[in-house]
Amino acid sequence: MAIAAVFFDWVNTLVHMEPDRHTICVEVCRDHGIDVDPVKAVQGFYAADQRVPEGRPINWSDNLPVETFIQYNNIVLSEAGVAPPDRETTLSIIAAIRQRARDVRFVPFADASTATKALKERDLTIGVLSNMSRPLAPYLERLGLAEAIDFSITSAEVEGSGKPEAPIFLEALKRAGCLASEAIHVGDEPFVDGTGASRVGISPVLLDRLGVHADVLDYPRISTLDELPAMIDSLSA
Repeated sequence: MAIAAVFFDWVNTLVHMEPDRHTICVEVCRDHGIDVDPVKAVQGFYAADQRVPEGRPINWSDNLPVETFIQYNNIVLSEAGVAPPDRETTLSIIAAIRQRARDVRFVPFADASTATKALKERDLTIGVLSNMSRPLAPYLERLGLAEAIDFSITSAEVEGSGKPEAPIFLEALKRAGCLASEAIHVGDEPFVDGTGASRVGISPVLLDRLGVHADVLDYPRISTLDELPAMIDSLSA
């Protein structure tokens, strides 16, 4: 199988938030007298993202029932092995996380630049697919990643239809000018990145930096982006 294009997820694949959401969660919970293990918090966020993605604290909206956000927070804590607190404490935690999240910034992973440049040296087309509503181009420029990235697509550019739905992946194939069988998509969420890519025939690669997806056996897994060039070389051999 000759690989012609590599698509990347954005948050927690090429970049991470500073401070990361699990760090914010751990610190806010500690302020409320609740101890949460950081890695288990990461596992909790993945579980909550899969089951109630609209309940992320950063997505707070008066148009959604408050129970949605309580459910999300309770899943995070339960999956982390912590009994969810009472309603008042939970709402206080959510409010504090929302407040802290306003000050986060995107920081590229150290391997984002080295890996994307190594792939460009192989004459591969590189794209970034994100469910963010804001354009990614300014971030790519500011974070020094634009040189190796051929294009970026957000859900807003495909009428709000983000991953795992097909339109954003199909648009990526169109821009790359290749077949699904010639493309790879790399992301950290198997239920979004892996499921969405495989639905349209793109080969998914799961990026599992912290080893929290050991039970996911459907996709090839890497722990760092620096492992990707050699993997693609082996697939194209």
